[in-house]
Amino acid sequence: MAATAQGRQTLKQLVALKRQKAEQDFALAKAALQAEEQRLAQLQAELSAIDANAGDYVDFALSMRFGRTAHLMRRIEAARQGVALKRKELDAAREAFKNVLYSEDRVGEV
Repeated sequence: MAATAQGRQTLKQLVALKRQKAEQDFALAKAALQAEEQRLAQLQAELSAIDANAGDYVDFALSMRFGRTAHLMRRIEAARQGVALKRKELDAAREAFKNVLYSEDRVGEV
């Protein structure tokens, strides 16, 4: 009987450690997503600043000639892909966290 109680206690401790790791992974994934979204917003604002000067043909021609706009568009597309990847990672971390919470509930029932 004592071995069973000790085994349950060990199982609860293991599940608690898994929960802590899942919480940390979720928080890190959320922070990474927010950082990537901020990077994307910054690049879009930079592109908008170029578009604001679109009335000036000289600025537009120089921008196109030296590839600033094309470069920004490539960086924005890369940032969008980064945001999509971070969202997938966040979803995976959320699912792992849900599974740990379910396990924790199941251990509590035992």
